[in-house]
Amino acid sequence: MLEDDSTASQTYELYGPKNYSMSEIAKLVDREIIKKRRHLNIPRRLLKPAADLINKVTWWKTMSGDEIEREFIDQIIDPNAKTFKDLGIEPGEISDFTFHYLQGYRSSAYYDLPPSTAHEKREEKKYLHVLDDQ
Repeated sequence: MLEDDSTASQTYELYGPKNYSMSEIAKLVDREIIKKRRHLNIPRRLLKPAADLINKVTWWKTMSGDEIEREFIDQIIDPNAKTFKDLGIEPGEISDFTFHYLQGYRSSAYYDLPPSTAHEKREEKKYLHVLDDQ
């Protein structure tokens, strides 16, 4: 695509077979790295000023107003744009590739564990895990 002159000045919509929300992607990542992280759903009008304040206080940038704006934009697929099919590529399901890409973010205690099988994922949904820390 990058070196093929026939693709010049054409729009391509490169997306997979399934739509994901940000919360679905966060759950997918948490499951692969075997870590429960807290995800807060903060309204945009509160998050943008908070991000600006945090960026002024810290010396490293945590998030920008533009990133926050983009989080709230839903992608609308252009029906006239070309897709993977026009390039002769069959897109894969993102959940099939997450183990390979996210294994480095696992704790050392879980790093060598293999990815969950479909059977293990179904079994996990059957049970309610209760922790008693008393």
